[in-house]
Amino acid sequence: MQVLTHHSPIVLPGVAQRPALDHRPAYDGLVCEQWGDWRELKRQQLERQPLQPGQVRLAVHYAGVGFALKLIVAGQYQRKPPLPFTPGTEASGVVLEVAEGVVHLVPGQRVAAALDWGAFAQEAVVSADTVYPVPDALPLGQAAALPITYGTTGAALEWRGRLQPGEVLLVHGASGALGMAAVQIGRSMGATVIATASTEVKRNAALANGAHHVLPPDPQTLAASVKALTGGRGADVVFDPVGGDLFDASLRSTAAEGRILCIGFAGGRIAQIPANLLLVKNIAVIGFNYGLYIGWGLQDERRRHAPAVQALITRLFDSVASGHMPAPMTEHFPFDDWKVAIDTTMSRRSVGKVILDMV
Repeated sequence: MQVLTHHSPIVLPGVAQRPALDHRPAYDGLVCEQWGDWRELKRQQLERQPLQPGQVRLAVHYAGVGFALKLIVAGQYQRKPPLPFTPGTEASGVVLEVAEGVVHLVPGQRVAAALDWGAFAQEAVVSADTVYPVPDALPLGQAAALPITYGTTGAALEWRGRLQPGEVLLVHGASGALGMAAVQIGRSMGATVIATASTEVKRNAALANGAHHVLPPDPQTLAASVKALTGGRGADVVFDPVGGDLFDASLRSTAAEGRILCIGFAGGRIAQIPANLLLVKNIAVIGFNYGLYIGWGLQDERRRHAPAVQALITRLFDSVASGHMPAPMTEHFPFDDWKVAIDTTMSRRSVGKVILDMV
């Protein structure tokens, strides 16, 4: 596991020294006041929000920075928070207070959370359905990279891709947060992992995190390279958060009865699928939106899916804490350097998950 720190040391994990509920009248956070560029976010003091039944108040220690932030603050994401709002959907910290109806969490407990929004602040109010206890052996600075990033990847590979031991998994964008998680989880599930990444440094990082083979993301050579590594058969499952030309090449790289998991379109172009290839090769293209399971769908169904998601996240946390699966690679920035942190994610300079240290 590699942790990169910028300008300040990472706060060591452990039970916070704060009382169960401190009485600060306000706390710092980033605010989106109108739809636009993420650089227009403002750091402000925010007033504490009241708790509603089923909610938890967190002292946020770490917040994950995701590529979707750009779309959310531009008003181009499928969900639009009410303006003004604090962005950020992945965090770890300590429970300050629990509301009526919350029974699986207590003040002082170390947790990670998937938020609708609000992680880029020193305090957040969250639905308890998407808050997950963190094992003592798992540092909070790593746990912030898990609830959505690893939840997305684990659910996609297990629930939709149905990846089996001994199968071949092709992972695109393997140096990014989602791709790196797919490499690690796929390896832990017993698959042979082939990873694509754009530079030698990123390909070496994928190898260090469990990939058996690495390739450049060249659509012209991908299919031949994958087939050469698999005895002409191709990949059983493709994990694709990139789309575009790489998706087109994945159709030619997939084995008969293979599955392509369509996770996102970081490459910019949303590919069109030639149905004749699906028919000839008996392959399936499977869309996956983790938001369905954590309340971000057309209807809020987080309560219905909470038991399955809690069980999945618990398994992933335990796998990392026990050493069965590598810890996520994280690159840390102090809250004061939030613009540098976000730019590092948006420019795809990061290897692994970018984390804001909020305390």
